[in-house]
Amino acid sequence: MFSMAFSPLYAAGMQEVSVASSIWKVVISLIFVIAFIPACLWLMKRFQFAQMKLGQSEIKIINVQSLGTKEKLMLVEVEGERLLIGVTSQSITHLKSFAPKAKSFASVMDEVDKENTADNKSTGDSQ
Repeated sequence: MFSMAFSPLYAAGMQEVSVASSIWKVVISLIFVIAFIPACLWLMKRFQFAQMKLGQSEIKIINVQSLGTKEKLMLVEVEGERLLIGVTSQSITHLKSFAPKAKSFASVMDEVDKENTADNKSTGDSQ
């Protein structure tokens, strides 16, 4: 008779332990999945970087300017020469070539400014 009175309580206690155990299994699985996603992204990025090192291309995209949904201007460098190309969904058009190792506008302006400063100091002009 004693065993009959405790059997429903024992079954209820076992059921609670079973539910708690399955909740913990779900929580641990979610933590694993959440940690697994960044690890996979890190590995993909690392392998992509390794592939880029192995397949070094002589073509570098310097800048891209979008002109519309399917139209772009691209400045690319091939063997030291920079090319401005227009890209649409139907064609690629060469627009202009720039001399290799051409100075940027900012560097030319810096040189002119330095020359002007040096000229002012040598002539003794003060402002």
